[in-house]
Amino acid sequence: MLSRDLLESDLQGQTRVLKRLAQGASLDEVLDTLVEVAEESRPEMIGSILLLDQPSGRLQHGASRRLPDFYCAGVDGLMPGPKVGSCGTAAFTGERVIVEDINTDPLWEAGRELALRASLQACWSQPIIASTGEVLGTFAMYYNEPRTPQASDLEFVSSSADLAALAIQRVRYQSEVERERAVLKTIVSGVPDALVSSGLDRKITHFSRSASRVFGYEAEEVLGRSTSLLYADSADYDRLAQEGFNPGSSEAIDLTEIQWRKKSGATFPGEIVASTIRDEDGNPLGYLGLIRDITDRKIADAKLAASQDKVVQSERLAAMGQMVSAIAHESRNALQRIQVSVDILRYEIEEGTDARDDLDRISRAQQDLQHLHDELRSFAGPIHLDTTMTDVSRVWRQAWTNLHVSRTGRDAQLNEAIDGVDLNCQLDAFRIEQVFRNLFENSLTACDDPVRISVTCRNVELDGEPAISISVRDNGPGIAEELRSRVFEAFHTTKAKGTGLGMAIANRFIKAHHGTIKVGNDTDGGAEFLITLPRKIE
Repeated sequence: MLSRDLLESDLQGQTRVLKRLAQGASLDEVLDTLVEVAEESRPEMIGSILLLDQPSGRLQHGASRRLPDFYCAGVDGLMPGPKVGSCGTAAFTGERVIVEDINTDPLWEAGRELALRASLQACWSQPIIASTGEVLGTFAMYYNEPRTPQASDLEFVSSSADLAALAIQRVRYQSEVERERAVLKTIVSGVPDALVSSGLDRKITHFSRSASRVFGYEAEEVLGRSTSLLYADSADYDRLAQEGFNPGSSEAIDLTEIQWRKKSGATFPGEIVASTIRDEDGNPLGYLGLIRDITDRKIADAKLAASQDKVVQSERLAAMGQMVSAIAHESRNALQRIQVSVDILRYEIEEGTDARDDLDRISRAQQDLQHLHDELRSFAGPIHLDTTMTDVSRVWRQAWTNLHVSRTGRDAQLNEAIDGVDLNCQLDAFRIEQVFRNLFENSLTACDDPVRISVTCRNVELDGEPAISISVRDNGPGIAEELRSRVFEAFHTTKAKGTGLGMAIANRFIKAHHGTIKVGNDTDGGAEFLITLPRKIE
């Protein structure tokens, strides 16, 4: 009956240890429980567990309930060897070591004094061996008198060491898993792209922090829901199911660009690469997708394309400039000869005749050609400024005067608000007059009578230096918002006539003066151009 009671006690004790292990108790707690149940099963026995530290190769204290503290401290850090007591020798050989009498056994020569001081007379030590054959430590049974083990004792010490090995390996495995999870979490958290995993039913099982940033959902909002909510077009969701998101597919989804939908409903372009998650046998478990928001790249590509278009346009304009320069001399001479001929004929042909009307039409055509010639040269040719300190009001007044033909028969007025403003600045009067001429011509074209053009000046600073601000406003319909960004583009025009170079030339002349010109609409209606010129040009 005693043997049966002992067997039942051992089994109950093992069950307690396994339960603690299943509950996720720490290694220290499990080993303490193992020693506790061993000592409860055999009250005269003193249990001890030493663990082999892999980096140092030394035995370290693992668990003990009844060994004196000085003894535990004395064996902590013990280096295994062929004659290092029971535990040191068992760890060294990987075999069970039975010492029935510490007083006389040569294995205890070095540690005998410490053991006797602790009243230890016998020690049976079983190495704790992993499934791989690696020695993990030792399980020892001490007695306060010389003692020979029974078969049940040997079985008990062996099963206790096996339990200890199971606990150590389990905790080590859990630690490795937790460490790998931490590393994986760090890696996943550091990936700027959205990482989304799903089961075979394509319901979301993992939604990374970056995925929350990209799509606007918190992970709790989407876990368990279909990945279809992330697709802007259900056709893409169905198509990818055929290409890779199905258990029968062996192919990964290569880099694919589609439209995605955020929680807000906004859509964005994104690239996805995906693959099937499989177990060790190759069976599909789910899917893993990496989604990159390429909105910024698309914008950059568009800007690059626009820049390339501008380069092409610049090259064309450069070629035009060379062409204009090449024909400038001949065309100018031809226009001058036409003008001279027209002036001579005016003396010979009477006014009021059909011939005089034809002559006037020839003259206007010649002036249009001259104006076109001047615009092309101003736009394509190099700018060489001839600047002096000038009253800028004299410049815009001269531009207004030179448009008397365009104003003939029109109710058009130029109003000024310039009191208290210093109107002097360093400028090329010829170039700036062309700027005002373009602005006034545009207003005369855009406005119905009565035409009212206002020029207002203020003293300001430009880049921290004294400057003058000149506002030119009219009472026309204004400029549509979507057209304002193109006002200064070459060849852009909203007029039936003209080259579309006028405002591009004006912008070029103002920049040559280190100034700025901006377009907007007056609060009372009509277009407004705001010119800022430095007082002095360095």
